[in-house]
Amino acid sequence: MLKRILRRIRNYLGSFVPSEGEQRFVEVNRAFWKRFRPSAGGRENDRYVLIEASENPIINLCNASFGAIVCQARHLRPIYLLNGLRDRSTRRVLASYHPDACFIYTTSPRYLLAWLWTLFLAWRAWTRLRTPRDILEFRIDGIKFGDIIYDNTLVRGYATLRKVDSDVLSVLHHFFRHRHIINDIVRRYRLDSFVVAHTIGMFGGTFSRYLLKSGIEVINRVGSHEILVQKYRSSADVGFYPAKPERHHFERMMSLPDDVVLPMANAYLDERHNQRVSHIAVELAFNRNKRFFERREDFCQSTGLDPNKKTAFVMLHAFNDHPHSHFARPLAFQDYFDWFERTLQIAQTVDSVNWVFKEHPAASLYPVKDVDLHAMFAKVSKPNIVFLDADADFNALSIRFLADVIVTCLGTAGMEYACVGIPCLLAGESPYSGFGFTLEPETADEYEACLRKLDRLDRLTEDQIKAAKIVMYFELPMVHSTSYLFCPRYDYRQIVQITPPKVLADAAEMMQCADDGALMHQIDVLSGFLNDPDRTQFIDFERYPFMRDTAPARSVQAGRS
Repeated sequence: MLKRILRRIRNYLGSFVPSEGEQRFVEVNRAFWKRFRPSAGGRENDRYVLIEASENPIINLCNASFGAIVCQARHLRPIYLLNGLRDRSTRRVLASYHPDACFIYTTSPRYLLAWLWTLFLAWRAWTRLRTPRDILEFRIDGIKFGDIIYDNTLVRGYATLRKVDSDVLSVLHHFFRHRHIINDIVRRYRLDSFVVAHTIGMFGGTFSRYLLKSGIEVINRVGSHEILVQKYRSSADVGFYPAKPERHHFERMMSLPDDVVLPMANAYLDERHNQRVSHIAVELAFNRNKRFFERREDFCQSTGLDPNKKTAFVMLHAFNDHPHSHFARPLAFQDYFDWFERTLQIAQTVDSVNWVFKEHPAASLYPVKDVDLHAMFAKVSKPNIVFLDADADFNALSIRFLADVIVTCLGTAGMEYACVGIPCLLAGESPYSGFGFTLEPETADEYEACLRKLDRLDRLTEDQIKAAKIVMYFELPMVHSTSYLFCPRYDYRQIVQITPPKVLADAAEMMQCADDGALMHQIDVLSGFLNDPDRTQFIDFERYPFMRDTAPARSVQAGRS
């Protein structure tokens, strides 16, 4: 808390005088984007693109530059949405992208006057909620928002919600304030589209759903140094995971000869499992300094499990990482913790398999204050149940040699180990559900029935393994492989420590040294995607020419069914 306060004070004081990095960036950036200004008599900018201005300097840089590309492609004016009236530095930076940019501040007097009214609306909604499950059913204006309210309460440090308390009231107040702001913006401006980094969370989730209801396109620009873009055009698109292959893309890849995609998928899987992929979860899960088990007998001897029984790996989630907001289909459980608790209860009554509960490798990044997993497992005395915490001396590559089934809600493990024939039981919608290689019970009772007969599951067929590899390759390397030339590349360690002046200094140097032709070409490629009504999911056709013949979805839902 103290560090956050000191950082805000430093940023506020620093905003009065531009840093050297900021000055360089503004100068270079303004000169680059100046070439796209309409000439006298050119098309009028009578419509706008609303652009999220994030407190994260990397996201802010990426949103602003991508928003500038949208402006150029569609002849729009940008509206930047900022939080602080005193954030002079961010305004100076954003103004360098377009000379006629508009700025809206969520803390302006126009919206502060609505503080008491939105508090009353929040209090009225709060008094009608009796249980945490009631939160999930919360709807207003014909739109479901219960998932956003619930998940944003979890983010405050909870694994689960046990009561409707003041935290829920506070989150509801934030929601009603966001609702007031976006409805005001829709009334005042002719919006063409909205550029946002996340369609979950309070800001992205609330704004996106109201804009889609109003017929305004939402452009979900994900990540930083890569191009991962998904267009949403109607309320029916809410909950489509941006990296998940649209149905026509999946069918195209499945129809290709086996020597086109599968060798690349196999090569990537090998790189991932051997920790040659730069990603925090990969580095933590497949840590080569941890013990690797290639023989079931060795693992069972180490853990006290029976080597003659089949083994189910239950892959736990970061409990407060938005269990409800990512997908359209409601989770059959109250949240990830409820799923885990129910699974553990059932496991204690099923002796026919070994149960290995594995904590999420990045759980420390999602701390909770209401659950102690070690204390919970200390009360479990069943010899066929073991718990591996995130610090356990265990390399997750071992799982491909030990597991007979993966149990998860949406964890990547269910997809990557399906690539080697291990079946996966899903307790909810995931980025890889619906492609025929996972078990997908629709209710908690059906899920329990599946848990009780895991010992009877067969390994996946060759066709199922192929489908798993196709989906895995699309979601993990393929849609993340194209570098975004307007953002410096940082690894997760640098991202945690980065400062706005450092990002701007790096960006200025990058643009000064960049190939101007490559930047212009990328703008042309992205403009083509943005202006193509048949494309809603960006694929780099130059890098993956075999996808050029993908049959376009004549409607968004046709490509996702």
